[in-house]
Amino acid sequence: MSIRKLINLKFAFIFLLFFGCSKNSLVYEEIPQEVLYSCTDYDRLADPNFDSNDLYAFWEIFVADAKCSMSSSPDYDKLNTDVYIFYEYESDALFASGEVLDYGAYAASSCNDSRVRVGIAYRYWNDINIWQKLGLMYHEFGHDVLRYGHSSNPDDIMHATSPFASTYNGFIESKNRFFDKKFDGLRYLDCSWYEGYVSGTMRTNLPHILHDCDKDHN
Repeated sequence: MSIRKLINLKFAFIFLLFFGCSKNSLVYEEIPQEVLYSCTDYDRLADPNFDSNDLYAFWEIFVADAKCSMSSSPDYDKLNTDVYIFYEYESDALFASGEVLDYGAYAASSCNDSRVRVGIAYRYWNDINIWQKLGLMYHEFGHDVLRYGHSSNPDDIMHATSPFASTYNGFIESKNRFFDKKFDGLRYLDCSWYEGYVSGTMRTNLPHILHDCDKDHN
């Protein structure tokens, strides 16, 4: 059963409560909640057999979503041909000592149009639900693919602090602003240093490049 059907069944159900049989019986009705439209099918996420450790599935959903949601219909799987999404771990000993990864995820190749590099904190990933996972991935793809900076609105996908919307409708609202470029404080990362490095007009080393590219990310 699709996500849309599941949500419709959930919120279209009417609860009737009768006290006695008099003419003053009380009737309580739950008002159905509108299920927001999306041009992308998220049914695979609702499948109980879906493996959320398949990190590349989130990339595929993002690519399809961008293509149907953005006016330019970008085909990011062809533009970004080198995609690497991976977990980062902390040991149980470090976790017990309180020394944990202080981020949910990060993007490491924002200024390279052909490459996508996203690291995910494994323990954090397993503490959030599927819509928050999707929001987290869109946030990092927002940095790495769209070169977005952070938003000032906690309800936006590009806000600096996760977790993100925990419901289907909440995710749809924020991702619509994300693709429409209508979120608060929209700005882009400065990649002039990278362009100078590629052209040979700026001399620096690779670690410094990666540090600069990562500093504005979760």
